[in-house]
Amino acid sequence: MWRKAYQWPYLRGDTRSLKIFLDDFMRDAIKYTEDTRRKTITAIDVIYALKCQGCTIIHYVDLV
Repeated sequence: MWRKAYQWPYLRGDTRSLKIFLDDFMRDAIKYTEDTRRKTITAIDVIYALKCQGCTIIHYVDLV
């Protein structure tokens, strides 16, 4: 257990990039949820957050 906690600051580049992407993605999804004054993140909030990050889901392009 101690070893995992000790290695956390020394994440590899790919893992760190994924963490940054997920942090930004979650921040955007929460922002869309709070703007509509809801407490639950919906699928459309996720789609908007992914679009903001530059990742578009092909099947949901018509909704956005």
